[in-house]
Amino acid sequence: MEKILRLLYVEDDAQNRDGLVDVFNEDKIDDYTIFIEGIDSFDTAVEKINVNHYHIVILDLFKGDPKDDGEKIGLEILKLIQGRYFVPVIFYSGNTKDVHDLKSQIVGVVTKGDDGIDGLRSEIVRLVQSNLPFLKDNLHNYIEEELKTYFWDIIHDQRDKFKPENNDFSLGYLMLRKFSQSLSKDKISDILGDSQLKDNKVHPMEFYIYPTDINNEVESGELLEKDGDVYAILTPSCDFVERFSIKDNSSLGRKVGKILLTKTRLLSNSDEFKAYKEKSNKETTSKLEKLIISGKSDRYFFLPGTPFIDNRYIDFQDKIMITYEDLGGYSRLAKLDNPFAEGMIASFIRYYNRIGYPDIDCEYIMRNL
Repeated sequence: MEKILRLLYVEDDAQNRDGLVDVFNEDKIDDYTIFIEGIDSFDTAVEKINVNHYHIVILDLFKGDPKDDGEKIGLEILKLIQGRYFVPVIFYSGNTKDVHDLKSQIVGVVTKGDDGIDGLRSEIVRLVQSNLPFLKDNLHNYIEEELKTYFWDIIHDQRDKFKPENNDFSLGYLMLRKFSQSLSKDKISDILGDSQLKDNKVHPMEFYIYPTDINNEVESGELLEKDGDVYAILTPSCDFVERFSIKDNSSLGRKVGKILLTKTRLLSNSDEFKAYKEKSNKETTSKLEKLIISGKSDRYFFLPGTPFIDNRYIDFQDKIMITYEDLGGYSRLAKLDNPFAEGMIASFIRYYNRIGYPDIDCEYIMRNL
């Protein structure tokens, strides 16, 4: 089946608009055929996006000639899009100095005079190769397939068990739990279009839930930041749950007294990292791997780097205790997702649950056999 890339180009200058449409329409980018629609009305742009499904929206910044310092209508459209939809946006204008600070993974900025058509094409290629324009399509298709399979092939076929009841939300609950469980690594890779990961290997982003929902209570495995240092919570999540009286619903408080944190360290500051960078050999590699590879040493737990956290590791010998009230002085950075949060706690327990005893005098035993 032909793969389509749908673009919307909003430009009030007819010559620029028609010229760009002629260049890109039915052109190819990777495996995708481009279908581009050009419109001259900024006022109807959001309505067009609402009615039609576009993968990328290309916006002129100014209404009229940018030399006249006209109205920056493109910024207004971006704000409307941000409030209603998810669709990547590229600003394509003769004067882009006022939008360069908006450049991100999902907002591109291309200057007509400097970068021109080639620059715009490169930005479209970047977005296409990130797969972000197609994420909504892929997720919708996946949800539709899951709903179809679950309700027709399971619930309907087993209608002797699942009988019609008024106001029964249990099927929806079961479906959502099933859907959550079904999002395996392979399924997520399919939705994202990411085939680069090795089998049985973990992408660093899989470690975390980011950002933390600050409306929820803190939990075990959450990462906190204070004065440039990053800490992980070791106290069990159940201790943070606020309990209420059955009689009058008054608060009975929380179990938590002191909160146990373990301090993380930058991998780049470790002696093992510095020795490895200075001279890579079997010995320095093995020592560095103790900090990175799970199972090499229960004393350490590695936190892989992402855009919101540098490569760090936990040394379970480095711990502090704080009060629940002290949490207000920490910012909530991210949370370790399961099974990684559970793995961190398991490593901590194993490390401090070691039982050591002196070696038996084997020579004495042997002499008396």
